[in-house]
Amino acid sequence: MENKDKYNAFSLLQFMWKWRKWLLIVCVATFFVSAACSFLVRPRFKSTATIYAPRTSSVSKILLNEQNYNERLEIKALATVDETEQMLPFLNAVAIKDSLIEKYNLADYYGIDVNKKGGKTKLYKTVTNNLTVKRTEYGAINISMSDWDPQRAYEMTLDVIRWLDTIKNRVEYERASAAVVILQNQMDSIEREIAVVNDSIREIMSHGVFDVKVQSERLTQQYAIAAAQGNAAAMQRIQREQDTLAKYGSRLTSYQDLEYNFSKYHALCKQKMMDAKMDMTTIMPVKFVIDNPTPADKKYYPKKSLIVVISTLCAFVLTMIVLLMIERVENQPNRKDSTADGQDH
Repeated sequence: MENKDKYNAFSLLQFMWKWRKWLLIVCVATFFVSAACSFLVRPRFKSTATIYAPRTSSVSKILLNEQNYNERLEIKALATVDETEQMLPFLNAVAIKDSLIEKYNLADYYGIDVNKKGGKTKLYKTVTNNLTVKRTEYGAINISMSDWDPQRAYEMTLDVIRWLDTIKNRVEYERASAAVVILQNQMDSIEREIAVVNDSIREIMSHGVFDVKVQSERLTQQYAIAAAQGNAAAMQRIQREQDTLAKYGSRLTSYQDLEYNFSKYHALCKQKMMDAKMDMTTIMPVKFVIDNPTPADKKYYPKKSLIVVISTLCAFVLTMIVLLMIERVENQPNRKDSTADGQDH
């Protein structure tokens, strides 16, 4: 097997030596052609920024969480993997691409007619290809924008970071404003219920029932004193008061408990509404910027040396295949002649 391998390798070297002129001509020609073509490719520059997502961007939770400590609500806490993944759709949002297209007039800049069929799709695809958003192995997010102009690439990357705050705050504003409306409606409903309960309490109090426990203890003591003194009239008067207390006392207690629970729930809703209003009216950065973008001083595409090497190597392999096929075709008649001679003998 070793001898066969050596023989095949030696035969390949012999074959390459036999066709060395053609191989050399093709490789040299490809080298110069690919080198010339690489200079015709318009260079592109890339600007990159690195950010971290926070654990939460709720201002009310971060600033007003005084009673129960929670590391998730630390203003300096970095996001987990899942929370970082949730940030990626905001960076890839159509709103950011629309803002880039509008501000930099990218349709004209890329020479794309959006009025033609498929023009808008082609424009969005071009912007998407130039914008790269990916999560790093350390949980950060790299945002890169490529362009023919390094200054434009830098400015567009910077704008993507800025617009991230705008889009995420806008989404949170819409959610917080909806919460404010819901909570306000709930508070209005609770206030109406409290008003009804208070009317019922005032109606019961008009019968002389104010505090069931205190009045019950006082009437019991007075009844005992009147009984000890043998004061029948006082006993009858106290008995009527006790009957009234028995009739309305349980209702008063129920209404007072209900009013307490409604008031407690109303206070909770008001607190939540104030938190929602703070989230709605406060604009807060939704990311930690680790590395700000800078204008690139070196192109990232094309890699001329890589283009030349790959082109030359592909040309060499393709030429080898073609020459092998040519030699095989040329040797076919010789094999047929030798076979025919053997049969004649």
